[in-house]
Amino acid sequence: MDGDKIILGMDIGGTNMRFGLIDKDCRLSAFTIKKTRLILDCSDPVLTLAGCVKDYCREHLGSRLPDAVALGFPSAIDRSRRIVCSTPNIKGLGDNLPVADIMERELGVPTYINRDVNFLLFYDTYFHGLPSHATVLGFYVGTGFGNAVSVDGKLLLGKNGVAAELGHIPVLGKDTPCGCGNRGCVEYYASGLGLERIQAHSFPHTPVGRLFKEHGDALELLEYIDWLSIPIATEINIFDPDYIVLGGGVLQMEAFPQKLLEKRILEHTRKPYPAANLSVLYSSPHQENGVIGAGIYALRRLADPSYC
Repeated sequence: MDGDKIILGMDIGGTNMRFGLIDKDCRLSAFTIKKTRLILDCSDPVLTLAGCVKDYCREHLGSRLPDAVALGFPSAIDRSRRIVCSTPNIKGLGDNLPVADIMERELGVPTYINRDVNFLLFYDTYFHGLPSHATVLGFYVGTGFGNAVSVDGKLLLGKNGVAAELGHIPVLGKDTPCGCGNRGCVEYYASGLGLERIQAHSFPHTPVGRLFKEHGDALELLEYIDWLSIPIATEINIFDPDYIVLGGGVLQMEAFPQKLLEKRILEHTRKPYPAANLSVLYSSPHQENGVIGAGIYALRRLADPSYC
C-alpha cells in the first residue's frame, strides 16, 4: 500500500462517538469525542452521521479525503458487512440500515462497517503482539456484554454475520425481556446495564463507578462476577483458545476484582485443559482502542478486499 494512506476510524458507542485518523503504522491523530445522541437521535441518523464525518474531514484534512472510513457499531452486522441489522442499546438507530452504501455515496470513499467489539479485538491483538495464527477470544463488558472471536487471524462471522453474540445466550429459568427482542439473555445480568440495576436496587446512594470500591464483598456483586464468569468459561471450553482478552468499562472500574473474576472463570473451565495453560490478557484502558482497531481493519480491507 502507499505510504501515505490515511484512515478515518470511528467507534460508535451508546454514550460517546469517537473519531480519529490512523496512518499505515497505526499511529493515531486528531482524536475526537462527541455525544452519540447529539448525532444519531434524529429522523435520518445515517445522513446526519455522514455530515458529521464531512465536517470532521474538513477540519482535520482540509480538501483531502481519507482513503477509507471504518465504523464500529454496537450492533448486529450482516454477513456482507454493509448493513446494520439491529442496535438494541442505541436509541435512534433503526433496523436493517444500509450504512456502508449510504456513507460511500455521501463521502465518495470506501466505507467499512463492523461490530465495535471486533475492532477492539483487532486493536488488542495488535497491542499485545499476538501471532496471526492464534485463536483469540475477546470479552468486553461495557453497556452490554460484547464478544469477538478470531481464528487464524480471521473473525468468526457465521452464516449471517452475527456469530459470537455471547451476550444473547438464554439463561435457564430467566424470562426478563432483553433489548434484542428475546427473553432471558445473559447480557441482561452480565453487563454495565445489569450492574446499574444492582446499584439502583441495592446501593442507591453509591455511584455505579464506586460499587466495587465500597461494596466489593456484597453478595449481589459476588453473584455478578459469577454472571460474567460462566459464559466466558463456556466459550473457553468450546474453543480452547490460545488467548482470551478481558476488557470494557466495567472491568476497568475502580477496585473491580480482576483476580476473583479469573478465579471464577478457571473454576468453570474444563480440567485439565483448557484450564491448565489458559492465557488471560487485559485490554488497555484507553478510549481510542476501537478507533485504532477500525483503522487496522480498514487497512486490511484495502489490501485485500475479500477480507471480512
